[in-house]
Amino acid sequence: MRLKKPYILMLEDDPDDRMITDSIASQLEVDIQFLYLTYSNELFSALESGEQPALIMLDYNSKPQNGLEILKKLKSNPAYRSIPVIVLGESASDPHIDECYQLGANSFILKPGTYDLTVHKIRTFLEYWFQVAEL
Repeated sequence: MRLKKPYILMLEDDPDDRMITDSIASQLEVDIQFLYLTYSNELFSALESGEQPALIMLDYNSKPQNGLEILKKLKSNPAYRSIPVIVLGESASDPHIDECYQLGANSFILKPGTYDLTVHKIRTFLEYWFQVAEL
């Protein structure tokens, strides 16, 4: 896999979330590609087959391995440890969030319940990571 520009490796099985994310990235003219994965067991194969992503986004409830299991593997592997990892969750219980940060997540983002909030969060996320932060 050879991508022409920096990319986000995103473990997300919802096609609507993927479409919204692509649409907002296009509107913001962010110079980034998304490589979407549906199943957690695809993630390490994708990492091993190409350039490292600018960041990784994990769905907390991914299958067959959940986001925490993947996060542990990523952060215990020196080859991937420095890649920023953002965990996306559908519920924000303090123990889940704490565990993500203890395992090395760079951010935990609660998936919003409405379209407008989804657009706002994705826009804010992209602006921060690709216009403010240095990767």
